[in-house]
Amino acid sequence: MENRSDERVAVFVDGANLYHSIKSYYGGVLDYGRLLEAAVAGRRLLRATFYLVEKQEADEQVASSTRSFVYNLNRFGYKVRSKPLTVHETTTPGVERVVSHKGDWDVGIVVDMIRLADHADTYVLVSGDGDYVEVVDYLQTERGLRVEVISAAQCTAQALFDVCDRYTDLGEIPDLFRERGPLRDLQAR
Repeated sequence: MENRSDERVAVFVDGANLYHSIKSYYGGVLDYGRLLEAAVAGRRLLRATFYLVEKQEADEQVASSTRSFVYNLNRFGYKVRSKPLTVHETTTPGVERVVSHKGDWDVGIVVDMIRLADHADTYVLVSGDGDYVEVVDYLQTERGLRVEVISAAQCTAQALFDVCDRYTDLGEIPDLFRERGPLRDLQAR
């Protein structure tokens, strides 16, 4: 299917999934503006949402870096939805301390996808998480939407490959990654 300039596109970026993919398989710094440009591909952007899980940091420098990151995402055209990472601490009967972390947006992304379904023609999901397979199938069969996926192939569920209308590997997007440089390089874009 060819892209049409009047096609309305909504982009949903699972920030945690994207972060772990980049950290595990790619070097350099991801250009989030270029990612959005590749996802939209000349079509009409309806909305781009970046879902972020934030670690609560006491360190002001880390908190400032997070604010700068969110500011830049906004400049690139993303609406940022954020929530804190939840830390659960329990003690086993043997008095061993167990710490677990919970922080994903899967349900929030699915709800946003369903809410926006009457207004878009195509969705671009930036995630390789197989938990989205059912909503992708629903959106295609019941709502008539085209669903494209962008992710790292190495960490994409086979079922997501199978159900999406178009798949793009992050590594195939030209100029998506830049070499690590000073923070000012990120802010200058």
